[in-house]
Amino acid sequence: MKDQASVGLGYYLFVLKRQWVTILASTLICVVAMAVYVAVVPGKVVATTSVNVNVIVSDPFNPSRPASGLLDTATEAKLATSYVVAAAAAKALNGAETPTELRNGVSVTTVLNATIVTISYAAPSEQRARAGADAVGTAYLAYRQSNAENTKKKMIGNLEAQLDALNKTASKMGLADKSAINTRISNVEYQINQLTTIDTDGGSVISPATENPVITKPQPSLLLMSALLLGLVLGVILAFAINAMARRVRDAHDIEAAAAGPILMALDRPTGDIPPQGEELISYRSMRERLLASTDSDLGVLAVIDESINWSDSDVGHALAVVLAQAGHDVELVVMGATHAQQERMEGELKLVSGGLDDSATFSSQLIPSLRVIYPASGADDSNTDDYVTDAVRHRVQDRLPGATMVLVLPPHASASSRLAAARLSQNAFIVAEHRRTAIATLAERAQEFADVNTNYHGVVLVRVARKPDTTSRSATAEQSKTSQHRQSVDS
Repeated sequence: MKDQASVGLGYYLFVLKRQWVTILASTLICVVAMAVYVAVVPGKVVATTSVNVNVIVSDPFNPSRPASGLLDTATEAKLATSYVVAAAAAKALNGAETPTELRNGVSVTTVLNATIVTISYAAPSEQRARAGADAVGTAYLAYRQSNAENTKKKMIGNLEAQLDALNKTASKMGLADKSAINTRISNVEYQINQLTTIDTDGGSVISPATENPVITKPQPSLLLMSALLLGLVLGVILAFAINAMARRVRDAHDIEAAAAGPILMALDRPTGDIPPQGEELISYRSMRERLLASTDSDLGVLAVIDESINWSDSDVGHALAVVLAQAGHDVELVVMGATHAQQERMEGELKLVSGGLDDSATFSSQLIPSLRVIYPASGADDSNTDDYVTDAVRHRVQDRLPGATMVLVLPPHASASSRLAAARLSQNAFIVAEHRRTAIATLAERAQEFADVNTNYHGVVLVRVARKPDTTSRSATAEQSKTSQHRQSVDS
């Protein structure tokens, strides 16, 4: 169970490492988009004013319930955000804010089991936010007081009218009948006295906006951090989605997944030298030793199946043949489908001289004596054995001397029949794949083809996308040759 968990974790880490560009791009896009939003959309400054609401009761010193229990928070919130309060606050601000702006920017919160109401106001600047919050808070308390006083006056007026009516009635009655009327008059007078003692104060500001800290909304740092986290999450999701939908080979993992592994060599340079040089020369030598070790030092016929997308010859088969010849092996490099320009390049790089009179162009290398290069003629019509693996190529394979190595190189656009014919004639084979261009399914199909014709398949050489032959060194060599010939002519 632990091994399975470690393998699963390793796979997740592998996908994240492989798709780090996707994760980085997603994160940067989200952060940049949020930065643009913060820069374009104006922010708001929120100031708050805290008020203690006075709950109006008939007997404030002996309430039947706590003041907080008598406060209707929903009503108070609606009252504080009403147009009447906003209009009074706008008037107090001398028109600096309109009632509509105040209503749109104000928000009210209440404290549970308390008579504290917090009034917040959002404005483009700190000064306007503080002034607006204080104005709304003051107007809210003033409206509560004014409303309570009007209610109190109305109730007292109604009771005084009742009292006048009772007094008039009592003045017309005899002394014996006034007892009941006097009792009613006493009750009304008591009610009037009770109403007179009611405190109609709306409340008080306990923490003005000028004393409270302001908050900027939206907060740039919080928005950018949220965008960063969102970008990372989206990037991880995209990384696994893209990895699952990938159809082109990217690394050894894809090659192994296609059952076309192992990877024999990875060439990262955009151009290739023949003969290979520097780090690539070391890579070719390492590949040569592995191939020889796996075949008891006798490669026989080695087929190089090129599955790169470029419609030009790959330098892998040519360079490997050179490295094999440099190790003292008698090597014949059979390049099928080579163009005239490609032949000229090889002649210049390997100093080839003509050495055959048959139906194929045969050359010997003055640079590496044990190397011969053959350019067989392609099939001219459908009556030939194959477009590339012609009778001349088959005869070459049959006439191969014991111990000699023959490297068969097919062009990238070779047909399936040509690939199968080359693989069947060969004891060994490998594939040249192009990074992010060769399909993973193609590698799996080619590996199965080698198994079908019983060819010893070794693996894949992965080359950089759009890799081309290096013509710089060849041009420099030609220029040096011209300079040497010119000097010799001058000396003579």
